[in-house]
Amino acid sequence: MILRPTRRPRQGSRAPAILAAASIALLATAGISPAVAAETATPIAAENFDSLTASLQPRVGETHIPVGTLGWTPNAPAGWTVTSDASMTGKGKPEWRGWTFATPQFWSAAQTGQGREAFTRATGVIAVADNDEWDDGNSPAEQLFASTLTSPDIAVAGKSTVHVNFASNYRQTGPQVAALQVSFDGAAPERLFEYSTAVLGDQVYLQNKLLTQPIEVPAGATSMRLGWVIEQATNDWYWAIDDVTVTDAPVAGAEHPLPDPPKGPADVPDGISDKKVLFIDFDGMRIDKLRDYATPNLDALAARGQFGVGYMPDSALAGTWSGHGHANLLTGVWVDKHRSPDNSFTNPNFTQYPDILTRVEQVNPDFSTFSTLDWAPLNQYVIATPDVKMQQVGANQKITDALSVADAVEVLDTRNPDLMYVYLHDADAMGHAYTAESPEYKAAVEKLDQQVGELIAAMEARESYADEDWLVVASTDHGVTGYGHGGDQHTSRAIWTLAAGGEVPVTGQATREWRQVDIVPTILRHLDVPIDPAWGLEGVPIGTESQDPFDTVAGSFQGVLDEAPKPADTKGWTKQTPAGWTIDEKTPAVGVREYRGWSFMSDEFWATSEEGQGRGSFVRGRDVIAVADADEWNDLGDPAATGARFDSTLYSPWQAVKPGGAVDLSFFHHYRQITAGIPQHAEVIAEFGDGSSQVLWSRDSAQGTVFEINQPVSLSATAPATASKVRIGWRLSNAGNSGYWAVDAPQISAETPEVAVDTVAETRCIGSKVYVSVKATNHESTPAAVEISTAFGDKSFATVAPGANAVHTFAARASSVAAGEASATATVGDASVSATVAAPYAARTCG
Repeated sequence: MILRPTRRPRQGSRAPAILAAASIALLATAGISPAVAAETATPIAAENFDSLTASLQPRVGETHIPVGTLGWTPNAPAGWTVTSDASMTGKGKPEWRGWTFATPQFWSAAQTGQGREAFTRATGVIAVADNDEWDDGNSPAEQLFASTLTSPDIAVAGKSTVHVNFASNYRQTGPQVAALQVSFDGAAPERLFEYSTAVLGDQVYLQNKLLTQPIEVPAGATSMRLGWVIEQATNDWYWAIDDVTVTDAPVAGAEHPLPDPPKGPADVPDGISDKKVLFIDFDGMRIDKLRDYATPNLDALAARGQFGVGYMPDSALAGTWSGHGHANLLTGVWVDKHRSPDNSFTNPNFTQYPDILTRVEQVNPDFSTFSTLDWAPLNQYVIATPDVKMQQVGANQKITDALSVADAVEVLDTRNPDLMYVYLHDADAMGHAYTAESPEYKAAVEKLDQQVGELIAAMEARESYADEDWLVVASTDHGVTGYGHGGDQHTSRAIWTLAAGGEVPVTGQATREWRQVDIVPTILRHLDVPIDPAWGLEGVPIGTESQDPFDTVAGSFQGVLDEAPKPADTKGWTKQTPAGWTIDEKTPAVGVREYRGWSFMSDEFWATSEEGQGRGSFVRGRDVIAVADADEWNDLGDPAATGARFDSTLYSPWQAVKPGGAVDLSFFHHYRQITAGIPQHAEVIAEFGDGSSQVLWSRDSAQGTVFEINQPVSLSATAPATASKVRIGWRLSNAGNSGYWAVDAPQISAETPEVAVDTVAETRCIGSKVYVSVKATNHESTPAAVEISTAFGDKSFATVAPGANAVHTFAARASSVAAGEASATATVGDASVSATVAAPYAARTCG
């Protein structure tokens, strides 16, 4: 509808509903009473673009939208105008050639995963300027997108200040400029605010906002026109607006288009701890290049702690995007918890899993926390409430990195922080511009190392440094492949972690494969913040020793046999089982030897056997994992084509269980089952000492496609009344070129027999000699073997029935003995569950 003085709202209009409570609440926060606000917050004009519904057309140049779907029009509402640069004529996709109008559903379907669907405030018809989608058609090349959406005249006579309010979904990268402008009584327009790289920095996501902009009305002005401008853009993303209103007061919940002036280093409060943390987060710094180039400052830090490789998930779980990697690092949980798989931040879960600075503030607001960065989405979506959160803005990442380092050095020089986060961006920028193999990338990495030296020098120059305990942690969000990242390649997924100081053992090289999610618990441990299990953190403090039995076979790793050569850091594989573990191998001696039945290997050895099939997303498995991969096994000679089948069972050691007792099992697994007429069966079995077994979990190709990605599994069983021991088996059978299974970190807890035995000892005289008599009573419900021990000898009883006694008298061969102690050890079943009970006896003299 036309932007005009508002009357009684028509049915279905949302603008008056927004204005009603909106203006009242906002003015109340400014000290104006709700009653006065209700009288003074008068709507002046409104436009929601829904009058264009009847004129919507089907797609023309779009390919992702079904044919016949009515969803866009180039025609503005009555009184509104769209002015686009004449050079755009005939170029790009027609649906987005300048400001156009579309339904949110039509616009979102044009390209998913880039935040268009985040505009949930919008309904009906919206105004859209999308140079990213425009550029995807008809090869506009370097043609610049420039378009202005202008309102009709709006009466403002007698007003001193009005507010324009609108819903907005804005995203930019590169040189795009967007602005809201106003002109009065036909005069030249003046800009009220501007979005650009110079103002906000690179990659700005201001999505799904409700904005309000005050406008001072010049004395004597009678009308104004508003203009939404987007210019200097080429494939630099978009701006969409809806529900434009002009009012005497801002609407409730609305925010100014530009953020408030930021706090700076001088605003960092004094901290409370002598234990302090410097967390340096590098964007896109590849580990192999870091090792190859001159990085003496990072090398020195590694020598004071630990440095090693880790890996991100592949795209089965989430791609190797910055938003994903930084969220892993900052929250201490994987993407299926923090829900930020890419850079769109469409449905994040940072309220439940906050960033480490916010987490520390929630535990104790007296901690002093500081962050500095230039990538705006981190501040907008991930990092919530540190004491000081700086957003650096500059022409390029070299400039903004230098600003971040300078501000962090100032904090170190003049303030007393407890936790500092410094984000450095230029390696990623040079990787995108020139590739990681370029001289420019090398220069960026070496410059970043020099900036690390500046930070460490400032830390060590603090007057209080000798009395402080500093932990320095550093990592990267992803690697680089070619000009980009986001895919499944080893060079994109390989990351690195460095930790020095505090409780980190000094070994130089990492003692385990530290993950991105390990940074947060390492910081919390250092700051003496107890980790609440309810937080759901998934990492471990760096330096923690492994309790996983699979990790004990790492020393048996060997290189490839039938596999292709592996990239660096992928380690190896072995058929050696952990102590007590066994493999029942029925797989024929054909196919790829590394995968001929269950094997133990590093996660990256497995993942790089064939990228793009989801193996790289088993990130809850680490160090050494157990793998049964029928798909990879079949890649040599296609044995499944001749009827051969993969059939292998991995068994845990036998352990005792109380007859009728509970057995609890947990592990991580990554299971894939492909259905195309190819059989596969998987099951977890509890086998008991009496020969019985129970299937605790199973999957079969008859069930269809299954992909259980990076999942924790918990299972339980009840032992039969006749069983005294149990073991767990993981069996993959009847398989060939059909999928895979990997498991890690098994924990088996069985309710053990309660061995109950009473022991009574006394001395007696036989002639002139002292004898010690001992009686042990079996109070178990099953037979027990009993061994009685004294200083004068031992006596074994192979079987003592329930309720029966084991009795023996030992000759002291002396006329006098001092007070002493006898003991009886009872053992139940063949699993060697035993208990020892001691009994004293008094001194005795005979004769």
